[in-house]
This record gives sequence, C-alpha cells and structure tokens, in this order.
Amino acid sequence: MQTVSVHRVYQLSGIIAAILLALLLVGTATGRNALAWIYLQSTEAIANATHIHAFPMDRLDPTCPQCM
Repeated sequence: MQTVSVHRVYQLSGIIAAILLALLLVGTATGRNALAWIYLQSTEAIANATHIHAFPMDRLDPTCPQCM
C-alpha cells in the first residue's frame, strides 16, 4: 500500500478549492459582477498610472548602438 504525504494532500485540496472558487465566480451573477469590477478597477489603475519617462528602456537594448 502506498502512503500519501501531507504535502500531496494539501496540494490536492488547494487545487480542488481553486477549481470550486473559479466555478463559483463564473457560475453566479455576484461572482461575474465581482470579476467585472476587478477588471474595471485594474484597467483604470493602469490608465491612471504615472509612467517614469526619465529612464528609457531602449538603453537596455544591446542591439541599439545609439542608445548606449
């Protein structure tokens, strides 16, 4: 008989909990509203984020000779 480690039981219960949570969020109107609210909040935060223009990312490109 093969023994099952505690880590494996925790891992399996975490996977089952994640699947149940995903089904709950997608399967109910409240869950869908919550997902839509999270999406709208994140897109608004990205749109309103202050970008740092002092350090161009091109300077990190080794194929760009004029950027070095």
